[in-house]
Amino acid sequence: MITAHPRGAHPRGATAQPPSPQPAPDSLSPEAFRILARLARHWLRRGIRRRDAVGTELRRIDPLIDQARETGKPASPTYHPVLRHLTSALEGFNGLELLAQSGPLLSWRDAGGPPGAAPRTQLARAEIIGPEAPLRHPDLTLGFLLVAPHADHAAPGSPATELHHVVSGRALWSVGAATEERRPGDFVLHPDSIRHAIRTADDPLLTIYAVAGNRPVPPGTTPHESV
Repeated sequence: MITAHPRGAHPRGATAQPPSPQPAPDSLSPEAFRILARLARHWLRRGIRRRDAVGTELRRIDPLIDQARETGKPASPTYHPVLRHLTSALEGFNGLELLAQSGPLLSWRDAGGPPGAAPRTQLARAEIIGPEAPLRHPDLTLGFLLVAPHADHAAPGSPATELHHVVSGRALWSVGAATEERRPGDFVLHPDSIRHAIRTADDPLLTIYAVAGNRPVPPGTTPHESV
């Protein structure tokens, strides 16, 4: 005779066995990268109605995000020393829990710049979308930039326009001859071929960045405006 027991109950005298611990994932699924891309777009859309060069660039970037395609291959995480600042950079921010959890599983690489511009331990990028990223797009690069406290980074102008949205932290940000303090919520646009620099103080800086194609900022605009 078979005796049924209520779900979760155990026969008298039997010892409940704890569930087997699940191994921590060692890579992110394509769907996790897709969610991170949507999270980044959600933050970028805060400036999409702007009537300036930043808004124009955001409206160009937005539809490209959905065009990115999965590679079907897991992306191997790459540790970078700047990751030790990710927790403090995200402290107190609602809606970024996924980034806090998955950050160590992203592929973090040294950010661009000439040798000696800043120690390699001070800033890194993690690409979500790009020509060689987990989500592939030939004309869009989208990801996160993390800069350590007390970093001083200068970079020559790149051949493409680069957009940053400051998520957390503050920094003195130079684009060409103009220098301003950037705060959470600000957008910064680097026109192509224009030198730029970032100098942080006591807190780390976290931004979402995007580079779409190789089209320059329209002439006659002031792209380095804050919100």
